[in-house]
Amino acid sequence: MQWVASLAALRRSRALYALGFPEFRRLWFGGVLDGLANWMERLAVGWLVLAETGSVFLAALSFAVRAAPHIVFGPFGGAVADRFERSRVLSTTASAKAALIGAIAVVVLAGWPPTWPVLALVALTGVARASETPATQALITDIVGGRRAANAIGLHSFGVRAMGMLGALGGGVLIDFAGAGIVFAIAAASLVAAAVVYASIRAPRARPATLATPSLLADAIAGLRAVIGIPVVAALLALAMGVEVLGFSYQSLMPAVAERVLRIDAAGLGTLTLFAGVGAIAGTAALSLLGESTPRGPLLIAVTLGFGAALIAFGQSERFVLSLLLVAAVGAMAAMFDALQWVLLQASVPDEMRGRVIGGWMSAIGFGWLGPIALGALAEAAGTRWALVGSGSLVIALAVAAALLRGVRRL
Repeated sequence: MQWVASLAALRRSRALYALGFPEFRRLWFGGVLDGLANWMERLAVGWLVLAETGSVFLAALSFAVRAAPHIVFGPFGGAVADRFERSRVLSTTASAKAALIGAIAVVVLAGWPPTWPVLALVALTGVARASETPATQALITDIVGGRRAANAIGLHSFGVRAMGMLGALGGGVLIDFAGAGIVFAIAAASLVAAAVVYASIRAPRARPATLATPSLLADAIAGLRAVIGIPVVAALLALAMGVEVLGFSYQSLMPAVAERVLRIDAAGLGTLTLFAGVGAIAGTAALSLLGESTPRGPLLIAVTLGFGAALIAFGQSERFVLSLLLVAAVGAMAAMFDALQWVLLQASVPDEMRGRVIGGWMSAIGFGWLGPIALGALAEAAGTRWALVGSGSLVIALAVAAALLRGVRRL
């Protein structure tokens, strides 16, 4: 039959190998719907807060409150991913996010003073997300196996970011024509669909009984002790924390870059975000094509250096077209950094710890809330452009420090 031959062809293709697994295709499609909602919500919240308050700091804070809960809830999210059926975890988190973003839509459409209720609801979505990434990354490896995990992670990230960039562009246009409330409502509907798709996944997994602990808290504590006790894992988590604080925080300044540097409207902001997504797609596509023998440690260091350099260049640009190209470079480096971290962390721990090591990563990046606050304050004092230049310079310093660690270089 023709469809059987097509699946066999997918399996033979190095770039598309993971799509030959039916359960991975379901996970990929659920992730695409999830990513569409996440990017629409992120863009709409930043623009809404900036429009309502005129404060770059508060717009940056809207990104900080999304990440801050991960510090506490990240280890628990990883323990949940290791203890319970991962597809059900994803379905539950998508449903919770749908309810919270639906509540934001109600607040905005009802015309209530939106800033503080929206920030509170965004913070709660951060709690829901704590188990999302650990469950997703561990489930990918469950489905395709460890040897092909890098390809599958890159392919999954490719799909999520591809749809996300369209969501950001469409969200920006919809804000101009129909208002932010409609954008939040569409994002909530997309999450409901994602929850249904996740619930249909039936993937085998092993849960060694010898490692079972009596409670979720014990699982979380055991996971933290284990990952911190592995030197290379501790180094990777420290690098993730630093780059999240100093590099990924650029997203919190995007509304200010649009309004105050490039002088463009919400649709222009959507276009900027679209090009960040285009770059992310290119980066993850390139990553999925790498051979299994490619040394990931040196590549991670090179990507971190590129991330910092792209941020500096983006911060210096005052021309819209040039900024589109530069933000695409930023997006590519950011996407590759995340994907390489997920691959390297899971490869550095036993199989039964894969969810919890990503939970540790979630906790590490939870400190990213410091970045938007610091960058927002610096942008208010010295200007948005110089805040980005300072951010990129510090990311380069982190890459140099990581290059001095033998364990990271040899991964």
